[in-house]
Amino acid sequence: MREAENMGGRSCGTIGQAKIPFPIAYNFLSREYQNKLSYEGYVQSFSGIGHTSLIKLCRVPDGKRGIRFFYEIETIVGAKGKNAEYFGYSYGFISLVHGEEGFRISEIGKIDEDFLCAPYHGWDQDGEAVVEVKYGHWCNLIQHIYPTVRNEYIKNIYFHGKDGADYCFIFAVLSNGTDIEIAQFRKGGNDEWKQVDRKPEEECVRNNETH
Repeated sequence: MREAENMGGRSCGTIGQAKIPFPIAYNFLSREYQNKLSYEGYVQSFSGIGHTSLIKLCRVPDGKRGIRFFYEIETIVGAKGKNAEYFGYSYGFISLVHGEEGFRISEIGKIDEDFLCAPYHGWDQDGEAVVEVKYGHWCNLIQHIYPTVRNEYIKNIYFHGKDGADYCFIFAVLSNGTDIEIAQFRKGGNDEWKQVDRKPEEECVRNNETH
């Protein structure tokens, strides 16, 4: 989809491969996904986009043994009313299924990035602060936090809990500096790391409000 474009009224001639990639890419969606998203709707989701670059892609651990990826893209987007374009960034998750025709996309989520209000306007945009606030202040679970381990755009944030277990939270760092949580793990004693899905907003905040 890098060379696909759907710029609408703004045009300076043929851009990339124009709309040739759309039907090819649409066939990589699973039948179930196509039943929910028509071809016309799929093309419309690229409205105003003249070029797409994949800048981040990593496999996301899935305890249910599903096939899931985190991605971030950079797009050249047409500005309405102006004879110019701008760079836009978005991210999301892609789920795959395996069928008779091979691997197909079963779900795609897409969230546009904010470069004005993020990442300087809230603690929930910084991975270390997220862990400290949610699991330290809200859940009172943290005994001590280990140094963050960062590998390119992936952050692993570890802490030892008051329950005697170790925890690892994996974040992906977006181009705008915001950290997005993509997986959680817990390790009790000599056990192996096991993926978990803790929701402190429900487990801790609501419990505290009822007491």
